[in-house]
Amino acid sequence: MSSNTRGDVDAVVDVVVVGAGLAGATAARELAEGGLRVRVLDKGRGPGGRLSTRRVDGGSFDHGAAALQADDPSFVAWLEAQRAAGRAALTVPGWVGVPGMNALVASLLEGLDVHWSTTVTALESAEGAWCVRDESGAALASARGVIIAIPAPQACALLGTLAGGMEADVQSLVQRLAGVRYAPCWAGLLAVDDDGAARAAPFHVVDGLEAVVREADKPGRVGLGYWVVHASAAWSDAHLELAAVDIAPKLAAMLAAAIGIEPGRIRSASAHRWRYARPMGGVEAEAADGIEGLAIAGDAVGWRPGGHAAEQAWRSGRTAALRVMGMLLRSASRG
Repeated sequence: MSSNTRGDVDAVVDVVVVGAGLAGATAARELAEGGLRVRVLDKGRGPGGRLSTRRVDGGSFDHGAAALQADDPSFVAWLEAQRAAGRAALTVPGWVGVPGMNALVASLLEGLDVHWSTTVTALESAEGAWCVRDESGAALASARGVIIAIPAPQACALLGTLAGGMEADVQSLVQRLAGVRYAPCWAGLLAVDDDGAARAAPFHVVDGLEAVVREADKPGRVGLGYWVVHASAAWSDAHLELAAVDIAPKLAAMLAAAIGIEPGRIRSASAHRWRYARPMGGVEAEAADGIEGLAIAGDAVGWRPGGHAAEQAWRSGRTAALRVMGMLLRSASRG
């Protein structure tokens, strides 16, 4: 993967993918395997999105999704292939990436043109071509197609920068995406001294705490004493706008109470806010059908009650890639 290779930021490619979570990475891989030139742009510092892994001296934290659930036979088959390649394992809670959750996304992006720490703030479309720009107005790439694989509120803001003959179709899509609501989640990344006696279950019930995960219980992890906690959606929403430095001690106290240790045994604590942790509704992939060359992806695209977020993100990425490839093929045949 390229990383912040800015010398050719205004390159002409076939498709630009905005977002390098599971949905965007899946779309990018499908496009590349279809023979298209793809550029992936992501505001983060590395692969993962909600499957992110933060590495520290001696261990790591899967501070996004702790495990994946899978029912779709195609998604299960993909995960089985990842297991055969040593990048995944099936555990009691579900599927996990090895050695971290982000290994699943990193494998999809391997060998592709990916630019990290790159925020797309504007889209332009004219005469069958797309241009994506950053906050300074500089062009990041020009392409015949674009896939937006970011949370619905962020997609709304990006689509709102479009103008021209597609205004009605874009406005309709924006309105539908604007109706998507998300449950937030504050995640705590906590290092505990001498945690050998603390087990993954059972835990004491702690108000406001939804999940407690000891990283050492997952296959392929190294080091003891690394824990992740997820606050409930209600607690996270009530504390959503606080700073991470103020949230971390609260989550540390929750962990101490949950696993029955003295708070002083927690040697370090940090927090990460997932503002768009879990969609509470969604839109159909067909919502973008009126916009030539554009597709949307993510766990809110094709959402259904009771569905699994990662599975839906993966499926939507494949659908978006096939949709864009089909549009480009039809456009080429007309030309």
